[in-house]
Amino acid sequence: MTTHPGWYPDPAGQPGQRYHDGHRWTQHFSPTPPPAPPAQAVAVAVSNGGGTSHGLHLVLTVFTCGLWLPIWALAAIFGGGGSSSVAVAGNGATVRTANWRPLIALAVFGGFFLMGLIAQHPWLLAVLAVIGALSGGGFWALKAAQRREEERRREQFQRDMLAQRAEHEDKLYLRGDPRGVHGQYLPPDCG
Repeated sequence: MTTHPGWYPDPAGQPGQRYHDGHRWTQHFSPTPPPAPPAQAVAVAVSNGGGTSHGLHLVLTVFTCGLWLPIWALAAIFGGGGSSSVAVAGNGATVRTANWRPLIALAVFGGFFLMGLIAQHPWLLAVLAVIGALSGGGFWALKAAQRREEERRREQFQRDMLAQRAEHEDKLYLRGDPRGVHGQYLPPDCG
């Protein structure tokens, strides 16, 4: 019988695997690893309410020179949805997001106030445009820095995991444990 080289169930019936070099069984034996603990079942439910499209209402308000603002205020205050909740089963945790309606209503009425000021003093529009541009640039820079930091942490984690695995396999190999063989390569004395 010709068998391809590889790890096979031990022909002597011991729990584990023995290496067959294609012609004969070798002395290299790998015990059966302990069974992995059963994975805890996790169920996730996400509910996301529709809500008001504030971006659309902002554009309509700007294009209509503020005439759309009362409709936006009513849609923000009385519009449905806008809140979402996440429930994770397994550990029983439930996380609910905050209700933004009071803050949105305050922002809309603040918008009314700003529109009244701009109607009285049109030069404030230029000041607000500069403040908005600076705020947008700062927000973009903050998000870019957060993305770079997240990418750096992800790369460092991958390097740490690879180094930890290599160190563990090296310790096993130095003890003569065949699980310390890196990848699918044969131990040095199998040739």
